[in-house]
Amino acid sequence: MKNSPDELKAAGRAFWLKATQENNLDSAHDEQRLLMAAKTLDEIAAVERQIRADGMFVKNRYGATIEHVGMKSIRDLRTLFVRIVREMGLDLEAPTESRPPRRY
Repeated sequence: MKNSPDELKAAGRAFWLKATQENNLDSAHDEQRLLMAAKTLDEIAAVERQIRADGMFVKNRYGATIEHVGMKSIRDLRTLFVRIVREMGLDLEAPTESRPPRRY
């Protein structure tokens, strides 16, 4: 697969390079999904920068403290990223058991 697209920023480019080095992604369809996932990481990074600048909590027009609107965007973007990665089969490591085994 070719080098990372010029439109990608640092996070997206790093993911693109790692994914293309570690996986056999031959089709144009795979390339488009990979680009979408990489762009999602760039968008997450941009929103995180804005939240760092503004703070995780901000005042609304009534003066009440609320969660930064970017927090919802980050949650949505992370969900999208995970779905794309799973669809592509890039998350090959099995999840660990979240709770300890039962004792009888």
